Amino acid sequence: MSQPTSTPPQSTSPAPQQPPPAGSTALLPLLALVFALLLIVIGAGLLYLTVAHPSLAMPLTVAAGGVTLVLTIAGVIAAFIAASRR
Repeated sequence: MSQPTSTPPQSTSPAPQQPPPAGSTALLPLLALVFALLLIVIGAGLLYLTVAHPSLAMPLTVAAGGVTLVLTIAGVIAAFIAASRR
């Protein structure tokens, strides 16, 4: 006395992909802009400090070189990580 039950046909087509939210596409340019502005402000502060106190010129040059080296290494690592994700 069992009655045949019908199952609805299952769709084999993949679900349509939705585009990413609008805010996520603007995040990278915004971060780049903030980073550039931050570098400009720090550079202006270091320039003022060097002009106001000439005896700090050499220590600031060495510190700027060290920071540049660290940022370069971080950029190279980030580039390798980005390339490996593709």
